[in-house]
Amino acid sequence: MGSHDTQAARLPLRGDAGVTIRDVAKALNISHTTVSRALADSPKISGEMKLRVRAVVAQMGYVPSASARTMRGRPSSLVGLIIPDVQNDFYATVAKIVADSLASHSMQLLLSVTDDNPDRELRELRAILETRPAGIIIVPTALPRPETSALLQSVETVQLVRVHADLAGSAVVIDDRAGIKAATRHLLDSGHKRLAFVGGDETLSTGRERLGGFQDALAERRLRPVNIALGSPRPEFARYAVTSMMSAKNRPTGIILGSAELTLGALQALRTLKLEWPRDISVVGYHDPAWFELAEGGITTVRLPVEDIATTATTVLLSRLDKRQTNSAPEVSTGTVQFEPSLVLRGSTRSL
Repeated sequence: MGSHDTQAARLPLRGDAGVTIRDVAKALNISHTTVSRALADSPKISGEMKLRVRAVVAQMGYVPSASARTMRGRPSSLVGLIIPDVQNDFYATVAKIVADSLASHSMQLLLSVTDDNPDRELRELRAILETRPAGIIIVPTALPRPETSALLQSVETVQLVRVHADLAGSAVVIDDRAGIKAATRHLLDSGHKRLAFVGGDETLSTGRERLGGFQDALAERRLRPVNIALGSPRPEFARYAVTSMMSAKNRPTGIILGSAELTLGALQALRTLKLEWPRDISVVGYHDPAWFELAEGGITTVRLPVEDIATTATTVLLSRLDKRQTNSAPEVSTGTVQFEPSLVLRGSTRSL
């Protein structure tokens, strides 16, 4: 058995728990400092030694510590993304795009879900900060805890979709008011005068803006809404709200929903009531998941520039990090970046 085989025989199997940089050094009979420099691609280490170190690292399954990397003065490769709901198509798509965007810069995503609970938001943030991330992209809850705001002061932060005045950092948002205003104008132009809106709670910036768009469009025509229901942006809330609206005497002829999840709940309610769209009521959704196009006749909706906002949020964060490291001006604005949604017309609306 040759010397190479002897060395391979005494190495732990790949994936063994607890493999440290000292284990790698011992296997190669070199100092742990040499291993560290080789992994950092130091010019002081020969190319041959770097290859030997990397080969043994791969065989042993050694993974460098993110916190140790930061303590050595090297920038972290981790970015935290804090979102309300991973089952929501919108946020799931955002997470995928942010992860891909970071990967193109040799960085990794740490994903946390808050379920729109401020206490959970704080716990998730604390856990992420323990890894000493390069930065945080966050969709804030309606009422973040004061400690959440204080903790975010210590790390580069970008607010995404929602904005809370108490939180630091840049913001990448959608013009929600303009999106819902365009949807409401579409139904008004189609002859509808009895309109209803189901949206998220006004404690959320998105809830306030989307409601504002609905009210603005009606005010232009000197009309009042038949009904407005605001609450948790979940299907079950929309099912309850739409069932109540459509059971009333003066029920709406058109309804605008403030999210894809609310749209789903509204359609479920209409099916249960054996009402058809657009025959019995015109429906305009928000966001444009794939099933909107596949639903019977297709769902008219306010399409959101998901890829643009997710990519831009990553770009803004990385630009701020570059500025911090080089003390130069960022390539991307560090204020608020706003994107315009677009109205997609399908078969769920009709003229009266």
